[in-house]
Amino acid sequence: MRIERITLYSVPIDVGMELTRYVSSQSINPALDVLVVKIETDGGLVGWGEVSSAPPYYLPELSAGAREGIRHVSPAVLGRDPRQVAAILRDVSAALRGHGNAKTALEMALWDLAAKAHGVPLIDLWGGRISDSVPVLTVVRIGTRDQTLAAFDKERKRGYSRFQIKVGAGEVHEDIKTIRMVEEIALPHERIWYDPNRGWLVDDAIRVIKALRDLSPMIENPCDTYEECRTVARKTGVRIMLDEVLDSPRRFLEAVEDQVLDVASLKTSCIGGIEATRQAMSLARILGVPVRIEDYYGTGILLAAVTHLAHSLPRNLVFGLYDYVSGDLPLVKNPLLVVNGEIRLPDDCGPGLGVEVNETILGEPVAILGLA
Repeated sequence: MRIERITLYSVPIDVGMELTRYVSSQSINPALDVLVVKIETDGGLVGWGEVSSAPPYYLPELSAGAREGIRHVSPAVLGRDPRQVAAILRDVSAALRGHGNAKTALEMALWDLAAKAHGVPLIDLWGGRISDSVPVLTVVRIGTRDQTLAAFDKERKRGYSRFQIKVGAGEVHEDIKTIRMVEEIALPHERIWYDPNRGWLVDDAIRVIKALRDLSPMIENPCDTYEECRTVARKTGVRIMLDEVLDSPRRFLEAVEDQVLDVASLKTSCIGGIEATRQAMSLARILGVPVRIEDYYGTGILLAAVTHLAHSLPRNLVFGLYDYVSGDLPLVKNPLLVVNGEIRLPDDCGPGLGVEVNETILGEPVAILGLA
């Protein structure tokens, strides 16, 4: 058994402003494309992966870079036994530094293929599930108090209890007012946090945290760099949720040692790929740090991958997965479903990721990489 072909597809998806996977504090409309990776063996097995690269104003990556990254490392993959995935991943890592978006899609497809080659669900190849189900978070839009309460009630009826609130688009005093209003609406069992998408200056973040000490709100990645976030934590004595600045497992460990980190949002592309995410998850388990597992955006392929990842952790360490709105688009015929604010990997999910890709909507390949 050997890998004989890697095919790449670029599928446009338009998230739109009403689909709230990522609506930045600056109200940037994130029209995206998904790079879908199909890896085939000479015996007819197929592994699938995907990545939706963030716009370069948000993260230092390009969708074209993911395609070229995979093209560059394809000689390290083609002709190999897919069951020897650890050796393949070692060689991919040696051949390509950075390019977490390329590694996310390629490594996802390689793990899907490896699990199929062994005839087991991916979660079983990773040692089996620890959690029976994991919580899913959603984003609530803020308006007047009545509008905000109605938005919360809508999501509560769907079973959600973990809410991300976008702030940072206006003046700092407006953010303080917003956070205080939401905290008054919050129910005791709910987890709510506030994300300025790195939009605050250090002084802004310190001002917000000090003004709201009586409420102790959770703040996500307030400033542009890790060093700035560390300064905020040290000057306020408050640990924060880190997201985009977690660019490697080593940075994750540094943030724990610096006593900055409260909750970690592990974006697979940002932290270095699926393998880097698994390394950070291992550190999280050792050090007792709750994590979100996600990427910038995606469809049902990514949702399946992060769900397998999340089920390999104890539930109390899974802070939440994103409710990928495009998970129910026809790219995947059998997407995993969010039920009552939870997602569960079915016992009979099938080998690999367990997703059936609708190849009719992939369009023409942007690259076909095969054995010479």
